Amino acid sequence: MPDEYDYGAVRSSLKLKKPSDLFKKSKKKKSKKSKKHTDALSNADGGRTKTEAEQRFDDMQMKRKLERIDQLAEKSFGDRVKEFNEKMERTPEHNDMPKVGPG
Repeated sequence: MPDEYDYGAVRSSLKLKKPSDLFKKSKKKKSKKSKKHTDALSNADGGRTKTEAEQRFDDMQMKRKLERIDQLAEKSFGDRVKEFNEKMERTPEHNDMPKVGPG
């Protein structure tokens, strides 16, 4: 007499892949589109020249960056630590409750 739960069961052994199929790697072919895409990525500005305003903007950014680097290079690590400690002494602690009202 068949069980009521046996209707959907498959009664066969587990089928495994052959070992030769497990270790085969498929080779991917590069298309012409991918070559064009990599060429476009390598030439980020797309072959166009910068306008005068863009060039001035880039120059100013570089100038400001160099100024920041020079300013950081002037101070030694000890000076920066001393300045930080002085700043921390001036600021109140985060858990100090300010006095409000009479009393």
